[in-house]
Amino acid sequence: MNPKAKYWVLVANSGQARILEMQRKPYAFHQVTELVSESQHLTNKDIVSDASGRVYHTQGPGTHSMKPRSDPHEAAEEQFSRGLAQKIEKAEQLGRFEQLLVVADPKTMGRLRRRLNKAVASRVSDEVALDLVRLPLPQLETRLRSVLGWAA
Repeated sequence: MNPKAKYWVLVANSGQARILEMQRKPYAFHQVTELVSESQHLTNKDIVSDASGRVYHTQGPGTHSMKPRSDPHEAAEEQFSRGLAQKIEKAEQLGRFEQLLVVADPKTMGRLRRRLNKAVASRVSDEVALDLVRLPLPQLETRLRSVLGWAA
């Protein structure tokens, strides 16, 4: 492990992400950006713009609405993960980091594994399946130093 390597830490869940930059020598820790999904707190009615489709029966006068093929919140979470992966891939191409630590809840971790390209995946030094995105920065810094094995 190169002590002068620049680490990016992606701390994410299904609707919020923080990208942090850490360096061991000289020690540095700061937040690069914070991303929030626009649909994180919306209801299904607010996410889906149209009413459910209608089905007409061939016999009789009855109709009923069709259920959507996918959950709108699942689709929004997938879209958020896709955008997050694209942002990380672009940063990797620009040489913004040398190592990547991914800290995310298990569902988001799986989505990110599927989305990140091989170049970024090769820079992932560790993965931690925890949702730490809401921790205040000082507490988050302490937890991340512990995960990385950096003495305080």
